[in-house]
Amino acid sequence: MPDSDKILIDASLVRRLIAKQFPQWVDLPIKPVAVGGWDNRTFHLGDQMFVRMPSAEEYAMKV
Repeated sequence: MPDSDKILIDASLVRRLIAKQFPQWVDLPIKPVAVGGWDNRTFHLGDQMFVRMPSAEEYAMKV
């Protein structure tokens, strides 16, 4: 897959989505997982949760 087809996913995007969809968790820290996957991007949300997001449209059903 060309890099141009990949979606830019960073902590800022995750923060905006959490604020919109789960405002009760907006103050939790967001940190990227050290070793991420190819078809998704994973972030720690606080100490006990994760956020997994597909890195491209064709991976959405895998996440």
